[in-house]
Amino acid sequence: MFARWFFVRLSAAEKALDQGRIDDAYAVAAKPEFRRDERGEKLLDRLVPPLLARARLHRQAGRLSDALADLDKLAVIGREGPDVKTLRQRVVEQMRQGGVDAAAEQAAYARAAENVRAGRLETGRLDVQRIDDTRNREDLEGELQQRVERGAQRVRQASDALGRNELLVAIRYWNEARERFGRTAQTESLASKLAAAALRCVAEWHRDGKLERLMAARDGISALSAHDPALSECQRLIDFCARATGQLADADFDALRRTLLRIKAAGGDAPWLTAALNALAQVSEGRELLLASPLGLFASVAAVPAGDATQVLAPRAARPAQPAHATDGHTAQPLLVLVDGGGSSMLLRNDHVRIGKAGTSATIDVQIPADLQSHHADIIRQGDNYFLTAYGPATVNRRSVEHTLLRDGDRVVLGTKGKFTFAQPSAKSGSAVLRLSHRCRLAQDVSDVILFRETCIIGPDASCHIRTRGVDGRVVVFDRNGELRARQTAGKHFLSNNVQTVQLGQTLEFGDLRLTAKSYLAANRGNHA
Repeated sequence: MFARWFFVRLSAAEKALDQGRIDDAYAVAAKPEFRRDERGEKLLDRLVPPLLARARLHRQAGRLSDALADLDKLAVIGREGPDVKTLRQRVVEQMRQGGVDAAAEQAAYARAAENVRAGRLETGRLDVQRIDDTRNREDLEGELQQRVERGAQRVRQASDALGRNELLVAIRYWNEARERFGRTAQTESLASKLAAAALRCVAEWHRDGKLERLMAARDGISALSAHDPALSECQRLIDFCARATGQLADADFDALRRTLLRIKAAGGDAPWLTAALNALAQVSEGRELLLASPLGLFASVAAVPAGDATQVLAPRAARPAQPAHATDGHTAQPLLVLVDGGGSSMLLRNDHVRIGKAGTSATIDVQIPADLQSHHADIIRQGDNYFLTAYGPATVNRRSVEHTLLRDGDRVVLGTKGKFTFAQPSAKSGSAVLRLSHRCRLAQDVSDVILFRETCIIGPDASCHIRTRGVDGRVVVFDRNGELRARQTAGKHFLSNNVQTVQLGQTLEFGDLRLTAKSYLAANRGNHA
């Protein structure tokens, strides 16, 4: 009975193979019992050519998994000859290469998508064209086209607004087109028109005193300045106007007058500007009248508590000897200022500060221990501004410079390793600070160089020139008729502290804060000795 059933199945498999139904024939012939029969062995031999041929066709068509499946069938029936092994090796290598290609395709898609979504449309368009996968390419092409159309719509709205002389609206639409949908030839072309209109409108707004419009256009003009360098002057004018409003709010009339004169130099005269300068002249006249009154006797220490009146009335001869100030009328000696919790600082009162290499024989104010020229650069104070003039390699905020205006927070590098940060921490003081990097500290472990002008604030706040840690109160060091004095302005002992004259070698105490000033040159000589 079993033999009969076996031969029936064998005959069915042979018939299926004759009819080209290879898988049906394989399903029967793969059974172990057929391998022990002579007729079954012949059937297995007949299965090899069609399975091998079909595997080759699958490979040629790129159906590598199907090709590998047919080769596995040949291995199951024990017919894995040299041809089968060679074909299997090629299929496996092709599948491995296909995985690499898939990863490369995925990376190409990710790169194109990033450029499109970041608004780099022209670069994104080129990347999209390099994508082989049709579906991925079509998806990104659709997104790219959508961005281009929306950007074009914003450009049209900006152009319409510009036609109506609504510059602020036009800049807003233009900036939205660039930031949200990407830069195109249309946005760049419109930028030139907007820049020309901005130059015209800024001059008009300045003339008419429409400062609120100047302030509103600040960010847009900053973006447009990349297309027209002339707009940098407009940006400078707006910055001066913003500074002037802050100085007016602080009632800093002297600084306000200087800023208004800069506005006049940058943007030309205007009725509102003339009126503001006239009003400041009246303020100045009023102050002079007050100083000429009996109250003027106390004007030099107006901020000193009432208990310190004797400091004002005391004759100069009765004051303590050896004040820490210059005696040659031109160049004040540098001071080493030691503050508990604040480290060591050098205080310079020159308008012209020379910077160079430590150990040089040249007359250098700030000798930095770095590979610099003997006289590498100067910092020059002109009015409220500080300028850097470099004679050797120098960068400010990674931009190579020879002569430039320094601003608060500028990072300066002289040579390759002479690094410091320029700071003007207080809007109410003209003094500046060179905060040296750790490797550029001067002799006596000086980490800060104070470019002193009238006042220097010591305390824990960010607005202080000398920062302290773990010390209560604030102290201001100020110049009074060529002498350095100090008084406490905040802290638990504020009301009990009088104005004190800063003397060389003497330690002054202001509550928890202790201050000592020495001659920096004498301290260095003593250190070398």
